[in-house]
Amino acid sequence: MNLLEQPAAWLYSFWKFSRPHTIIGTSLSVFALYVIAVSMTNSGWTWQGFGQLLGAWIACLCANVYIVGLNQVHDVEIDRINKPHLPIAAGEFSLQLGQGIVALTGILALLFAWLLGPWLLLMVSIGLAIGTCYSLPPIRLKRFPFWAALCIFSVRGAIVNLGLFLHFSWALQQGQVMMATAAVWALTWFILVFSFAIAIFKDVPDIDGDKLLLSFSFL
Repeated sequence: MNLLEQPAAWLYSFWKFSRPHTIIGTSLSVFALYVIAVSMTNSGWTWQGFGQLLGAWIACLCANVYIVGLNQVHDVEIDRINKPHLPIAAGEFSLQLGQGIVALTGILALLFAWLLGPWLLLMVSIGLAIGTCYSLPPIRLKRFPFWAALCIFSVRGAIVNLGLFLHFSWALQQGQVMMATAAVWALTWFILVFSFAIAIFKDVPDIDGDKLLLSFSFL
């Protein structure tokens, strides 16, 4: 599939490649943490703050696509059984295109984070590292139930929420960091619970492919 020849179809395939439910979750976390940071720091709404919000959102979206894309690149045979609608498994994207998207989004995530601040760079770097260890052989932590679950709810629940709040408070207060407040911890624990549930039940529909190709997570 060619972007120039079939732009609408290509973009729809890219939307599927990005795993929309993760994009929505990431976006909600970014915007919620920004609102909390503005409220806690009494910073008000400024164009500079909006720039930080937009940049952090782009960095997080790129990191998100890198992580879910890397998983698809290394799970093609499994996805042909469990998730045949995904672009690489369905033949809509070539493996080389998938690898290119993963590489580009990983670089962009680090670049945006580096430009915006040290806390965002630290958060994105840790998230990318864990996402890489989750999917990439020979480590491929998704094979092991405990480590697979830990990867998912540590990134989704703790690292993203605490990291974003530290970044936004640092940016809004011109270099001064505010420690996580009760609202941030409440949001973090709320998402931790749901992330744990996702980690436990995400593989239930995928038992057939996982058994056939020996990719064990929660079976």
